[in-house]
Amino acid sequence: MTPKVKLLLISMFLFLFAQGCWGMQETDEMGYILVMGIDKGEENIVKVTFQLAVPQPLEGGGEKEAATEIIEVEAASLFGAQQLLNTFVSKHLTLIHNTAVIVSEEIAREGLSKYINPLVRSRELRRTNFLLVVKGKAGEFIEQNKGLVFEKYPSRQLDILMASADLTGIILESDIHMFYQGLKSPGQQPTLALVGVQRSKEEQDKEASSRSNEEKIKAEAAYLPGEIPRKGGNKIDLIGQAVFKDDQLVGFLNGEETRYYKMLTGKFKKSIFSFSEPEEADNDLIVMEIKKACHPEIKIRADDFKTVIEVNLFLDGEIMSIQSGKNYEKGTLEKELEKHISNLISQEITQLIKKTQEEYASDIFGFGEYTRGFFWTWQDWVDYAWLEKYPFCEVKVQTYFDIRRTGMMSKTASTHF
Repeated sequence: MTPKVKLLLISMFLFLFAQGCWGMQETDEMGYILVMGIDKGEENIVKVTFQLAVPQPLEGGGEKEAATEIIEVEAASLFGAQQLLNTFVSKHLTLIHNTAVIVSEEIAREGLSKYINPLVRSRELRRTNFLLVVKGKAGEFIEQNKGLVFEKYPSRQLDILMASADLTGIILESDIHMFYQGLKSPGQQPTLALVGVQRSKEEQDKEASSRSNEEKIKAEAAYLPGEIPRKGGNKIDLIGQAVFKDDQLVGFLNGEETRYYKMLTGKFKKSIFSFSEPEEADNDLIVMEIKKACHPEIKIRADDFKTVIEVNLFLDGEIMSIQSGKNYEKGTLEKELEKHISNLISQEITQLIKKTQEEYASDIFGFGEYTRGFFWTWQDWVDYAWLEKYPFCEVKVQTYFDIRRTGMMSKTASTHF
C-alpha cells in the first residue's frame, strides 16, 4: 500500500468519526428569554414568568407588533417550567440572552438556596445576570415594565439602569454570583438590589403630607421602590436593597441607606446630597455632590472582652447650591460646613450599622472578611463564627470630608434687599 493510499484511508477514517455540529440550531429556530420572574405557584410549586423577545421586521407597513411577549407557567421547578413552555411555543427557548432573574418578596423570605442552585449550574445562564428582589409579585413587575422612554426592550432598560448605578449611589448592582458568594462566605451575608411597581398617587400624597419639612430634607433619597413621588414614565422603580440573613430575606434598606452601604463597602462613586445648613432653623439647604476620595479603612480589634469595628471614610465634595447666600466657599465657614457634613455622615452610617446588628443580625458589609488574618486555616476562621458575634460588636465611624470644588463660583456675594 502506497503512502498516498494510507494517507487517504486515514483521512476517511478521521472524517467518519470526527465530531460534527450535530447540535447546531439556526437563529430563526430559537426563541430568547430576556427576563425570568419567580413567584409562589397556585396550582404547582412555582409560577415562572417569561418575557420573550419577539423578532421585528426590518421594514414594512401595517400595525407595529409588541417587542416582547409575556407568558406565565406553573411547574415544580424553574427548568420544568421552561420545558413546559416549549410545548406551546414554536421555537426552541433558550436563556443565553437572559438579562435578569426577578424573585418575589414571598419567595425570598422563604429562602433562595433552592432557586440559586439551578441558576449557578445552568450552562446557558451567566452568573453575571442580574438577580433582583421585587416588593410584591415578580409577574406583576414584569407586566408593568412597559411604556419605556428610551429603550425598546425592558431587559435593555434594566441593563442601562444597573450600569448607571454609579451616577446616583441609590441603586445597588447585584448579580447571581454576588449573591452566591455572600451565601457561601463565613464573613458576610448576601444582599440584592430591590425593585418594585409605582404606587397610586393617593398613597404617595398621603405619606408625603405626614412628613415635616425637616424630615423631607433628610429623606430626599430615603425611598423604597414604589414610594418615589412622581408622575409619568415607566411604572417600575429600581432603588434600595434587600437584606438577607443566610438565604432568607429579613428586611430592606432604602435609597439613602444604600448610599451609605456603598460608602462602607467601597462601591460608592458619587451622589448628590442635600443638607440643612449648620445651626439653621429655617431649613436653608446646601446641595453637595459627594465623591469617594479613596477606599475606606476598616479595622477589626478583638479581645476576650469585646470586638470593635473601626471605620474611616474619605470623601470629597463639590458645592452645587447654597440657598442662604452665605460664603461657605472658604475660611471658617468652609471648615464649619466640612465638620457639619462629616458628623452627619458618621451619624447616619453608625445608625445603619446598628440597624443591621439589632434588627437584622446580618453583616452585609463584609466586616467579617477583615478577620481572616486572625487565623492560620480556613476551618479556624469558620469555627470563629463571626456572624454570631457581629450583633454585639462596638462600632466607631470617622468621616474625613473635604470641599474640593465650589462649582463655577469661588465666592457667594451677599444679597441686599
